[in-house]
Amino acid sequence: MQRTLNILLEYRDALLYGLGITFTLSVLAMALALVVGLVAALGTISRHKLIRYPAVFYVEFCRNTPILVQLVWVHYAWPELFGLKFTSFYSSLIALMLQTSGYLAEEYRGGIEGVDKGQVEAGTSLGMTPSRLMAKIVLPQAIMRSVPGMLNQFVTCFKSTSIVSVIAVPDLMYQAGLIVSATFLTMPIYTLVAVIYFVVVFAISSLVRWLTRHLPTAGYYGAAR
Repeated sequence: MQRTLNILLEYRDALLYGLGITFTLSVLAMALALVVGLVAALGTISRHKLIRYPAVFYVEFCRNTPILVQLVWVHYAWPELFGLKFTSFYSSLIALMLQTSGYLAEEYRGGIEGVDKGQVEAGTSLGMTPSRLMAKIVLPQAIMRSVPGMLNQFVTCFKSTSIVSVIAVPDLMYQAGLIVSATFLTMPIYTLVAVIYFVVVFAISSLVRWLTRHLPTAGYYGAAR
């Protein structure tokens, strides 16, 4: 135990830096995925096949391929396929955004389909255009209904960042590998990192559960008034 504490004190700056990279990737990927996921969700419910089919393919592809495959695909295949070469950080950001947006698209779609049909019919009878109806009545309620799923998805996104060390992003796991290489203390270092992940994820998950219980996600009609 004393050795582990000494390691924590000696390498605290490296571990904190790695944890900061992990948080930064999670927050940025989630922010981008919230926008891209919404666009994809709207595409999946479009009446136009040229919009709906590509959107459905995008969502299913992002949801049904492993994050490691997406990460390697973006970092190593995109330069050959599209001529796009990114740094390890931005490749990781894109890969995390892709997978997260796929799951968020389904959260949005479920929220949209859960809106009371009576409100939609009432808006239509008042002469509202489909776009105005979506913006003023459907989307505000759908987004509020999707908040619990969004929060849970952030937890998943945070945990998924542990994979980005395979392309040398200096996140928490990468820093742990460097420390192991310097000290040859495999078990204490990775145990310490596991504890750090557990504490952080447990704290975020507890906050998510509290927010889920207290946010007015059910019966949200404010935007329709």
